[in-house]
Amino acid sequence: MTAFRSAALAAALALFAMPALAADDSKLTDEQKAEAMDFAMHDAIFTLYHESGHLLVHELGLPVLGKEEDAADALGVIEIFKTTSDPDELFNTMNDVADGWYYSSLNMTDEDIDTYDDHSLDIQRANAMVCMMVGANPDEFGETADAYEMDPDQQDACADTYQQAVDSWDKELAAHMAKAPGPDIPVTYEAAGKYQRFADELKSRKILEGISSLLSTNFALPRPLKIVAKQCNEANAFYDEETHSITYCYELADDEYNLGAKNLFAEDDSSDASADDESAD
Repeated sequence: MTAFRSAALAAALALFAMPALAADDSKLTDEQKAEAMDFAMHDAIFTLYHESGHLLVHELGLPVLGKEEDAADALGVIEIFKTTSDPDELFNTMNDVADGWYYSSLNMTDEDIDTYDDHSLDIQRANAMVCMMVGANPDEFGETADAYEMDPDQQDACADTYQQAVDSWDKELAAHMAKAPGPDIPVTYEAAGKYQRFADELKSRKILEGISSLLSTNFALPRPLKIVAKQCNEANAFYDEETHSITYCYELADDEYNLGAKNLFAEDDSSDASADDESAD
């Protein structure tokens, strides 16, 4: 979900490095904790597809018209639609990812807004994602677009937006499709420390392995690559052009879990508080 990194750049292009949210999940039920974990893992899926977009652009020398970050976002959505066969899982994944950007936008202050950033604003990313979702499947995601207050005419126009993104990526990748599976792309899980539950969840769902398989099976890549999960001292994920690698930081899973826990159950918390007040009266 973050931008690619290169030591040759003056500064890293970070897509998502927000401060930790002080969410206390001790008050959550086991079901709510599972839902917050799903929220974090759905974001991890999108994040790794997004980083794969950066990888493909730079490893294959693809042209990009417009912001590379927006193009990588589009590929993330496209690949989730292409690779998720279970309709319920597709629905939940895409809604969680869009809501993640929306929730993140609620935490932004005026100081956080940088109109010169390579990334669109979080609320713009959420809205763009919802447009692609309803454009890809209006029956399934029409209610989501309504909830985001997208008017019917705009929803209709999103079909062209989604198809244009699909056609553009397909056209650029066509010359680089593999005739046979290439070498395996190794996946490494470094020590997770206090984030072990997220490392275990990533492993059990084989999220990194799924990205590795997709890249090695479908594309004729010019050099060896690797995918790493590790502690980074920041909530982030990135493609590194010099080491030809994608890194996913455990801290990002932790932040997304907290973001989900803080927002998904806010109404439940307020309801509980109201009930307590009424009892006190």
